[in-house]
Amino acid sequence: MTTKRPPHAAVAAAASAVVPGLGQLLAGRRRRGLAFLAPHLVLLPTVAWLAGRGELGIARLLVTPAFLRVAFVVVVALGLWRILAIVDAWRVAGGGRGVGVVVPVLLVVAVALPHGVVAAYELRAVRLLERVFVTEPAASAATTIPEAEIDDFALPEPTIVPRPARGGLIRRDGIGDPEAVELWHRRLQDRHAPPPFVPFHERVDADRITILLAGGDAGPGRSGLRTDTMIVATLDLETGRAAIFGIPRNYGHVPLPKRFEEAFVELERRLFPPPEPAPGEEPVEWEPCRCFPAQLNSLYPRTRTWRRTFQDAVDPGMEMLRRTLSYLLGLDIDYYALVDMKGFVDVVDAIGGVTVYVDKPLVTEVSPPAEGEPWIELEVDVGYHHLDGRQALAWVRARKGSSDYTRMRRQRCMLKAVAAELDVATVLRSFPAIADAIERSVTTDVPLTLLPDLVRELGRLDLDDVVTVGLVPPYYAPERDPAFNAIPDLDRIRSKVRRVLAGESGGSGSGGDECLPPAEE
Repeated sequence: MTTKRPPHAAVAAAASAVVPGLGQLLAGRRRRGLAFLAPHLVLLPTVAWLAGRGELGIARLLVTPAFLRVAFVVVVALGLWRILAIVDAWRVAGGGRGVGVVVPVLLVVAVALPHGVVAAYELRAVRLLERVFVTEPAASAATTIPEAEIDDFALPEPTIVPRPARGGLIRRDGIGDPEAVELWHRRLQDRHAPPPFVPFHERVDADRITILLAGGDAGPGRSGLRTDTMIVATLDLETGRAAIFGIPRNYGHVPLPKRFEEAFVELERRLFPPPEPAPGEEPVEWEPCRCFPAQLNSLYPRTRTWRRTFQDAVDPGMEMLRRTLSYLLGLDIDYYALVDMKGFVDVVDAIGGVTVYVDKPLVTEVSPPAEGEPWIELEVDVGYHHLDGRQALAWVRARKGSSDYTRMRRQRCMLKAVAAELDVATVLRSFPAIADAIERSVTTDVPLTLLPDLVRELGRLDLDDVVTVGLVPPYYAPERDPAFNAIPDLDRIRSKVRRVLAGESGGSGSGGDECLPPAEE
């Protein structure tokens, strides 16, 4: 009777590297082989379940720290189990010492490397999620400002209490603060149930989430961080349609919610002092505008230290900007996110650049986002162009041969271009660089527990059905203040917002897609 010859030790080790336990089975160790194979057979239903969820379902899990921690343990355990299977198969097949050991060592490295990379990605993702997004309803998530730098406008009460709807403005207690976590979770779970605190007739749209996206211009030669880019993006949770509103940085005399009308009276006196009366005449009675008198992009740096006013805010300046723009648009702004220029460059580079359509030739140069870097030069003709991070920054910031309002349109189109590039494969491929860029440069009050639902809703977004609107002069701001800044017209702005949300009005320009050539609209 012929005895089956055991496989070469290297073959057995390689077989168990592919399927743990297979090498042992080839060597005639049936029970041993099945023991190494069993854990992987148990995991097959889990793998099938994950595959059945699709890219969007997996993406939702990847923004859940609890899932990532469990996945980390599983990945590490499976990696160790596979390594043990390789070594055991080599041994039971008669593997010895010397030069032959090179094969199992190479196999162990080949198996350990991907498991190590995946485990590192999972830990990095957990750190990113818990450092950037709000993890608990407490002021511990807020930015730290030294007590000596705290500058408040001395409200009679230390905390602003949200007021009821005013002039079409929709307000809900807690929205924009960490306490909003549970409210939005319930709202997304049951879209037909109206959110608490707001009567149905006072809401513009119950099934909508709105986020303020601000871009800061901190960099060499600049004092503070001004929000030169202010975009309000809103998503209809029922239809998946979205609208993007661009707010000019050079708005002046911007109206404020009732609770803040007296906040900048002294600033107005300094900027626009009352005229001196002529000799023999009575002093001119001076009435404050009850507004933010300076250019709108300076509201953030002037209020970012208002820690006593916004005790639980992640960033007091962004909270004040959120409330002001919410009042201006007559639209709830639920959350905010602020990114500085250097972070924008890093994110664009991390995803491999963005493709945009240039409708007019542009030759410009802009200052760099970081100290010691050269100025950015950009020359593009009409047509599609693929831009890296620095080029994209020059394209959205350029004002030479252009205007603030043309620049705003480019910024809205850049937002759509970045969204178009962010598929799951790109995020996985470039995750470490994307994570580093976001962690360094993004401030947001978006709750961590809301992310899975946000991913689900954004996955339904039709990028070809995004309305973009620039609320630019002269129509939306027909008058000028003494500094020649455009004064926004609340009635015209709010009317436009209502019509866009109701699907009765297109975006800027002719109503087509302002980010595509006319033939492709």
